[in-house]
Parts: sequence; structure tokens; C-alpha cells
Amino acid sequence: MLRVFIFSIVCGCVSLNVQSKTINWVIVDFAPYYILNGQYAGTGRDESVISLLETQLPHYTFNRVILPSSRALQEVSNPNKTFCMLSLYQSKHRRQHISFSEESSTTGLSPSLSIHKELLSQLQIDAADPISFSQLLNEQKLTLGISMSRSYGVEIDKIINNSADASIIIRPGRDTLASLTYMLKKKRIDILLGYPSEHFYIAKSMGYDDELTQLQLIEAAKLSDGYIGCTDTTLGNEHVNVLNEALIAVKQQQAYNEILLRWLPDNLRPILAQRLQKNASRK
Repeated sequence: MLRVFIFSIVCGCVSLNVQSKTINWVIVDFAPYYILNGQYAGTGRDESVISLLETQLPHYTFNRVILPSSRALQEVSNPNKTFCMLSLYQSKHRRQHISFSEESSTTGLSPSLSIHKELLSQLQIDAADPISFSQLLNEQKLTLGISMSRSYGVEIDKIINNSADASIIIRPGRDTLASLTYMLKKKRIDILLGYPSEHFYIAKSMGYDDELTQLQLIEAAKLSDGYIGCTDTTLGNEHVNVLNEALIAVKQQQAYNEILLRWLPDNLRPILAQRLQKNASRK
């Protein structure tokens, strides 16, 4: 009887140790952050950073769980489980249920406009300089394409909501950016709002990257940081602490910089590269 009792305790301790050494990552089918299929499969930004962390933590098992985007935050916030996710933005509401890393896990550029190079030439706009979103929409009267129920930041959202007379095409459903990019290519819309890496990936995967380019917006912040978020449980907090230390080491690697720059167009890469260089010099 005593042997059985001791055996049960030992097995229980082993089980707890295995659980504490296993990090469950939420993965979503959302290119170019996670690319699950096609010729670029496995080269997504966020999934590549997770792989660097996995190499940095050889004594931990990384378990990747694919979930719909609509359920991702809900699962990370559920205290009955413990999940982690990369590139989460912090908010007061999210911090009630999610523990965040001190170190940023990714740094990306804020929303930009995709535009046909031919129209850019006609408007005599220099793609190297930020331009006013409000001016293009309300004064130049360009037709804008956006995805439904998506936020682009306080200032950009405010301009959209206050531009009652502007020509705006809103697309609902999945793969909206791809369908809007097709409309941009066919010149059915003039400008398309989104995030730089998304624009670049979609244009490249559709074979339009030689015809389209991107513009930075004066009204948008230059950069935005994402953090690792884990469920606010005892185990989740342990994982955040371990991952935070691993991030410090990973962000010193050239491979990390290359991953963050991978899905950016040539004219926007120097902006993020400069920020990454500054961050490295502070360490």
C-alpha cells in the first residue's frame, strides 16, 4: 500500500513537471504572421519568432494549437487553460486576464496605404515621404477600400468615421484584403488601407508586387509593439517570465531582425531596420 502511495506521488510530480515544461502556443491562420499553406508556408513572422524561442529554450516543449482568429484571445484569456500567444497588443481589459512579457516580442509598422504605382506617378507623390490620409480621402477624393470591423488606430479610425462624403468601399468576410487588392490592381479602388507586411505578402503572393507600392501616413504612429501574452494563471506567469528572458537573448540575433523585416517592401524596410538597430544599441 505504501509503495502504491509513493508511486502515485512520484507520478504526480513528474506530470506536474512535464506540464510546467510545456508551453501551448495559439497559432492562427493569418498571413504573413502565420503562413500555414502554400509556397511560403512556415515563413510567417510570428511563427518564425516562436521557432527562435524554441531553440533558445531546449528544455521546454512547444505545443502549437491552431485556432480560428475569432477564438484566439478568448482561449488565451480562459483561466481554465494556459495558452500563450505572440504579438499581442496590451490594453487595460486584456491585462485583467492575460499576463504580458516586459520585452516586446515583435515590432511592426503602423497602417499604410497600398496604391497603384501608375496612380502614384499621376499624383506626383513621392513614396518615400509620409502623406496625409485625410487629404487623399477628402481633398483628392480617392476611393478607399477597407475591411469591415477592423481598427486601424484612433486617428485613422477617426478620419474614416468623420469622412461622410468620402468614397469608401467596405468588404466583409474572410480574405477581404486579397479581394480588395484585386480591386486595387484592376483600378476599381484607388487606395487600400491595411498593415505593411500584409499588403506586401498579398501583393507578392498574387503576383502584383511590381505594380503596387505603399505609402506611410502622417496621421499614423510610425511603429507599434506586440508582446507575448499568456493566460494569467500560476503556470502562465511562469511561462511569461521564462519567455521574457529568452526574448532578451533572441532579440540580439541577426535572424530575429531578418524575420521582422522579411515581409516588408524595400521602401519601408529602412524605417523598421533603424528602430531595431537603436534597440540593439541600448542593450
